[in-house]
Amino acid sequence: MKSFSEEVSLALSRRNKRLSSKWFYDFKGSKLFEKITKLKEYYPTRTEKKILKENRIEIANKIGKHAVLIEPGAGDIKKIAIFLSSLDSPKKYVPLDISEDYMTKISKGFKKKFPKVAITPKGYDFSSNTKLPFKVNSSENIIIFFPGSTIGNFEKNEAVKFLKMLRLKFKAKKIIIGVDLVKDIPTLISAYDDKKGVTAEFNKNILQRINNELGGDINLSLYEHLAIYNKKKQRIEMRLKSKKNNNIKINGSKYFIKKNEEIHTENSHKYTIKSFKNIANEAGWKIKKTWIDDKNLFSIHFLDLAL
Repeated sequence: MKSFSEEVSLALSRRNKRLSSKWFYDFKGSKLFEKITKLKEYYPTRTEKKILKENRIEIANKIGKHAVLIEPGAGDIKKIAIFLSSLDSPKKYVPLDISEDYMTKISKGFKKKFPKVAITPKGYDFSSNTKLPFKVNSSENIIIFFPGSTIGNFEKNEAVKFLKMLRLKFKAKKIIIGVDLVKDIPTLISAYDDKKGVTAEFNKNILQRINNELGGDINLSLYEHLAIYNKKKQRIEMRLKSKKNNNIKINGSKYFIKKNEEIHTENSHKYTIKSFKNIANEAGWKIKKTWIDDKNLFSIHFLDLAL
C-alpha cells in the first residue's frame, strides 16, 4: 500500500493526475463530510436513513442473533444506531475508519448509548491489503454493514474484488449494503456541487492535507471544484481544475500544473438494481432482499453467500 506522500508524488507526476478519494478523510475531512450529509441537495444520507428506519425490524431479523457487526469506513457511525437496538443480543460492533482519531472520538458517545454491546473502534484502511487489526472468528455470525453507497467509489472490477474480500478476509456471512441508484442528472450534480460550497471545501481538503502533512505550498484559491456526470460510465466524477499555470512544491520536489489541468479526486458510480446484482453475483453473493425508497433514489440490499 502506498503512503499519502508516495501517492501524491506519483499522482502529480502523471499526465492524467488522480488521487484516491480515501485521502479526503483526515479529521477535518470527516467533519466536512458529516456536514455534507446534512445538506438539502445531498439526498443519499437522509434517504438511506429513512429506508433503515422503515425496515429496521426486517433488517434485524435478516441479521439474526448474536451478530458481530463490522463497518468498514464507518464515518460518523449514526446509521447503525437506527437498527442496533432492534437486534437480538448483538455481540460486538467494530467500526473501522482511516481516520483513527475521528473514529475513537465518535465512538465514546456511542458506547454510552449502547452499553451492552462491545464496541471496539479501529483505525484501518479497508482498501489496503494489510492485516486486519482484530481477530476474526469464522464461526461467529459476522455481518458487514457498508452504507452510504461507498461501493460507488470503486471501479466496477474493484467493487467485485472488494465484495470478494469481505467474504474471504472478513469471513462475512451476510452484508447490508447501501447503493445509490441511477437518476436524473440535475439531481446528481447538485448533490455533489452544493450551493453553500461545502462539497467544494471537502474536495479541496485533499490539497490542504498536502500542505499540512507534506509541506506543500498549494494556493487552494487557484483550484476550482468540478462535479461532472459521466453518462457512459454512469458515475459522478469530482475533480479539481487549475485556474492558471502554477507550481506545487512538496518536500523539495516541484510539480508544474498547467492552466485548466485537472486532478481527478473521486468517482461515485450509480447502479440499477440489475447492474448491482451482477456485481454481487460475480463476487459470490446473492441478493436476498432489496429495500428502495418511494422516489427510487436509493437502495439497500441484504446479501447472503451464494450456494
